[in-house]
Amino acid sequence: MGAGIHVLVVDDNPQIRELLLESLRPLGNVVGCANASEATGRAAEQTPDLIVSDYRMPGLNGLELLAKLRQGFPHLAGVLLASRADLSGPLAGCSALVEELIEKPFFIEDATARIKRVYDRVSLGKETREAADSSSVRGNLAQMSVVDLLQTLDIGRKSCRLTISHDGQQCEMQFDNGQLLHAEVGDVSGEAAVYAVVAWTEGTFLIDFEQGECARTITHSTQSVLLEALRRFDESQRDSAAAETMCGAALAPVAAAALRF
Repeated sequence: MGAGIHVLVVDDNPQIRELLLESLRPLGNVVGCANASEATGRAAEQTPDLIVSDYRMPGLNGLELLAKLRQGFPHLAGVLLASRADLSGPLAGCSALVEELIEKPFFIEDATARIKRVYDRVSLGKETREAADSSSVRGNLAQMSVVDLLQTLDIGRKSCRLTISHDGQQCEMQFDNGQLLHAEVGDVSGEAAVYAVVAWTEGTFLIDFEQGECARTITHSTQSVLLEALRRFDESQRDSAAAETMCGAALAPVAAAALRF
């Protein structure tokens, strides 16, 4: 994935702009701009798919620039870089308008990883928009997580069959206009199947846009199922961490006793 994705990096600070450009260039078509006016001109030359912009800049701020560009490019995705004060102030409540908000100052490795996740979602979304009804899209979970896949199909209101393969297991999901209708992995079906696969981080996926009939096993919205899946995953992670801590505490006296001999 990623072919044909055009990224604009907009920041009036040349050091930060060059740092971001250097880290994002492996993605492909990445162009730097010093301000909103330059970004608008670049967008007129080549349709942008993703913009990574500082929030506070002379002239239009990053959010205003994103809104202006979306008038001509409605599928444009946005990542904003902003201070904690701006995130809790003028940008509070605007998370629905952008794909990612990154607090400044940031570690470039962390920022790059978060931008890369948005880039992969944008890439998949573009591929699904351009795909013919009988075509399919393939990828792997290292490029895009299960959660990102489901969110992309939901937001894009896609009708398709999603097959996810992991370590000899296979999960089948059916979407209609973005709504997840059915999920099945092994003997488990419905929402429980989604809960079972959301933690898969390795494997492959296939999105098939040919329509097929299936029994409906999921009645809640795709977002509701995802939120519950993430809640359960976080809970299991906390339980696992707590169990490791308790195990370590239990073994400590044994280790101490062993050191006395």
